[in-house]
Amino acid sequence: MSDFIVAERTLDLTTGEAAFTYRLGEDEFTERLVLDTEGLAGGDLARLDAALDLVHLVMGTSYYKLRAPGRVRVTRPLTKAQLAVAEAAYTHGLGEFAAVNRLPVPHAVEFDVDLRAADPVPAGAGGGGPLLPVGGGKDSALALVVVSPATALAINPTGAQRDVTRAAGVPLIGVRRRLDPLLAERTAAGGLNGHVPVTAINSAISTLVAVLGGFDPVVFANERSADEETLEVDGARVNHQYSKSYEFERLFAAAAAEVGVTYFSLTRQLSELATVAAVAALPDLRGEILSCNRAYTQKHMGFGEGGAATQRWCLHCDKCLFTFLCFAVFLTPDEAVAMFGGNPLEDLALTDGFRVLWATEKPFDCVGERAESAAAMAHLARSSAWGGFPVVRALGEEAASSAAVTGATVEGFLEPRGDSAVPPEHRAALQRVLAEARRPVG
Repeated sequence: MSDFIVAERTLDLTTGEAAFTYRLGEDEFTERLVLDTEGLAGGDLARLDAALDLVHLVMGTSYYKLRAPGRVRVTRPLTKAQLAVAEAAYTHGLGEFAAVNRLPVPHAVEFDVDLRAADPVPAGAGGGGPLLPVGGGKDSALALVVVSPATALAINPTGAQRDVTRAAGVPLIGVRRRLDPLLAERTAAGGLNGHVPVTAINSAISTLVAVLGGFDPVVFANERSADEETLEVDGARVNHQYSKSYEFERLFAAAAAEVGVTYFSLTRQLSELATVAAVAALPDLRGEILSCNRAYTQKHMGFGEGGAATQRWCLHCDKCLFTFLCFAVFLTPDEAVAMFGGNPLEDLALTDGFRVLWATEKPFDCVGERAESAAAMAHLARSSAWGGFPVVRALGEEAASSAAVTGATVEGFLEPRGDSAVPPEHRAALQRVLAEARRPVG
């Protein structure tokens, strides 16, 4: 089988368009990014080259997976740190893809590449203030409150991303990402398909924007639940959220440092419940967030004034159910319905959808730890506000039994723990916001 080739890439600073070319067999693919050029000065050439290399490498996973040949040839020399990022993105980052397509797990990839030394970073590189990539959900919303002043970044900005940054009073930079149309054609014709390490791709794009705009640091909001595997295949851990994990964060931070950009996750030590507790205390902001995987399809969009499409919670997907479950711990039923537009805990048809959140094989989705889902449902079962809802009555005892195995409680998930690379000043700002967090509803 032919190698996957990471070929040429270009950047036109006058138009803000970057093009990244890949080859697989007889096919050539070119993906394009259109950057917001206002305020993007260009940066040091060596740093810019290295940042483009990072984007080129990890974005290629979208095209590599059509055949997953197991071998990647890179035409430009890489540093050891860049190669480590690439190896992680194509192996563990494609773990779910491999499992779903019944390929060997872990997915093994051999790289054909020349190594080079990292270029020295010029004094004063970066320093233009923090850059915060946002997805429109609770995690990036919390980061927008903690890290101030800052600039937000969105890839293919949606209404939800614009709404949450506007509510936080933070300026937003948009990057338009255009996949090569041939990718969809080859997928429809039988090419392999599946999950790619999106956070790795967004991290690389963010680093490129940071170099161009003089921003530093790049601050993500990935929580410690991203370290928990989704399932095991023959003893190998498969993690839907691998590129959000602390392991990947450290690898990427080393490569970003070579271009003068500090990279870390602000919420690394927090559980999902701890983040929700903080956001629940911010009514103006919590009403603007959206963490629904179906919200970008026409079927689950509503229409506002003048026929404009608006995004909303579907209240059926795994991510919606998990997010609702967490917020229910800290909101009254009326508050939760006002935020989400409905109450899935009233619908017994969704019982299995909630139950799977603490199952041995979690959903392939960005949901929290099994133990915290069980602890959250067990808490609701003891709550006078929530205990009478049908799904809570159906699952409360089961969830309590599951939580008891590890001694998991909601209160136990509210304290930060574990390692992180958050600088002291940002850690202190986060602690101030957490001090105002809501307590669980009884």
